[in-house]
Amino acid sequence: MKQLVFMAVTMFLGTAGTVVLSPVYGIAVYYMYAVLRPQAIWDWVEYSGLRLSEENWSFPVAVVTLAVTVLWRLKLWTPFAASTPPWYGNPKLTRSHVLFLAFTAWISLTYVTARHPDVSWPYFLEYVKIFAMFLCATLVLRTVRELWTLYFVVLACAVYIAYEINFFYFSAGWLMLATRGYGGLDNNGAALIFAMAVPLCFFAWEASARWWRWAYLAVIPILLHAVLLSFSRGAMLSLCVTAVPMFMRARNKRFVGVIYAIGACLVVAMAGKEIQERFFSISNHGMDESANSRKVTWGIAIQMANENPLFGMGIRNSNLYTFQYGADMEGRTIHSQYLQTAADSGWVALALYVGLLASAFVGLWQTRRALRPYTDPETLKIKSLAAGLECALVLFCFGALFLSLEHFEMPYICVLMAVQLHAITRAVAAKLNPAPSGLPPLTMPYPYPAVSRPVAVPS
Repeated sequence: MKQLVFMAVTMFLGTAGTVVLSPVYGIAVYYMYAVLRPQAIWDWVEYSGLRLSEENWSFPVAVVTLAVTVLWRLKLWTPFAASTPPWYGNPKLTRSHVLFLAFTAWISLTYVTARHPDVSWPYFLEYVKIFAMFLCATLVLRTVRELWTLYFVVLACAVYIAYEINFFYFSAGWLMLATRGYGGLDNNGAALIFAMAVPLCFFAWEASARWWRWAYLAVIPILLHAVLLSFSRGAMLSLCVTAVPMFMRARNKRFVGVIYAIGACLVVAMAGKEIQERFFSISNHGMDESANSRKVTWGIAIQMANENPLFGMGIRNSNLYTFQYGADMEGRTIHSQYLQTAADSGWVALALYVGLLASAFVGLWQTRRALRPYTDPETLKIKSLAAGLECALVLFCFGALFLSLEHFEMPYICVLMAVQLHAITRAVAAKLNPAPSGLPPLTMPYPYPAVSRPVAVPS
C-alpha cells in the first residue's frame, strides 16, 4: 500500500506541481522514475488490480511537463514559481546543446535508414523519451538550486535501490542483480547506478556544512556493497579508476586519503571469495571467455561501422548480424557503448556522441576556471557540484568501454546537469561582475546590486 501511495503522491507532485508551480517538479519526478524504475523493484505490489509494474506512471508526468514547458515558453501560461526569471535571465545555448541536437537528429535519421525498422522501433522509442525530456529540461533548469534538486533526487534514488539490493541479500540471500539485473539493465548496467552515486555522495558531503552531511559518507558502504553484489568487474574497475579524479578534485586531500584507506578495508571485508575471484580475474583476461567475446564483438563492430560509416546498420540492428560476422552466438551485443553506437548509427553518430561528452567535460572545466579565484561558501558548493558531476561522468565513460548502454538514463542526467551548470555560469559572468566576496549566488532574485570585479566568461 505504501508503495502505491508514494507513486500517487509523486505523480500528483509531478503533474499538479508542474502546472501550478514550475516544470522543475515534473522534470525531477520524471527523472526520479527513470532512475528508481519502481516497476522493477516493486513489481510484486498489487492493490485493487493496479500493479506498479505498469510503466504508465511517468507518462502523465512527461506529457504535462512537456506541454506546460511549451505553453510557458510561448507565454501562454506561466506557473507561479517560474513567473520571475533568474536575476541574470535565461541561460543561452552552448556548444553542448548544439552537439546534443545534432546527435538527436542523426540518431533519428538512422532509425529511418535502418535495415529492420521494426527491430529498431522499441529502442528508438527509448531514445525519443531521453531526447524529449533532455531538451525540455534545458529550457526549464535555470538556477543552481534547481540543479541541486535534481542532483539529490537522482542520488536518493540510487541509494534507495542499493538499500533494497542489500536488504534482499541479507534477509533472503537473494543476489537480485546477478540473477535478473534491474529495470531492464543487466547486472553491469545496474552496478553503474551505484558506482556513479559514490562520487555524487562524496561531493554532496563536501558541499554541505550541516551535521547531516555525514549521512552522505555513511551510505557509501551501502553503495559499494551493492556494486560487489552485482559481480560487475566493469563497475568495480571503473570505481578504482575514478578514485584518481575524485582525489584530485577534493578540497581536503588528507581526509580523502583516510577515507580511501577505510574504504579499501571495507571492500576487502565485504567481498566474499566469489567476488574476489571475479574481480581479480580481470588480470587473466586472455583466458576469460567474457573478455575474449568482447574482443571479437569489438572487431565486428569496427568492421560494420567501416562498411556503413554514415548511418550504420540501424539502431540495434547490428545484433542481428554479429553471428554472421563471427560472433559466438546469435544476437550477441557489441558490449561497448561507443562501438555499439558506431555499428548501429555510423561513425558520425559516434563522433557526435563523443563530442557531446567531451564538450560536457570542457564546460565543467570552464566553469571551474571561472570560479577558481573565489572561495565564498556559495562558490565552493558550485565547485563541489561540478566535481561530483565530472567524476560520475568519468566513471560512466570508462565503464561504457565494456557495456552497451544507449538508454541508460543516469549519464544523460549527469550530462544535462553539467551542460546547464556551464550555461548558467556563462549567463552569470556575462550579466554582472562578481561581488568582492566572489560570484553572487546563482539563485539570488533580481535585481542584484551593482558590483565591480570582472570574471572570466566561459566560452
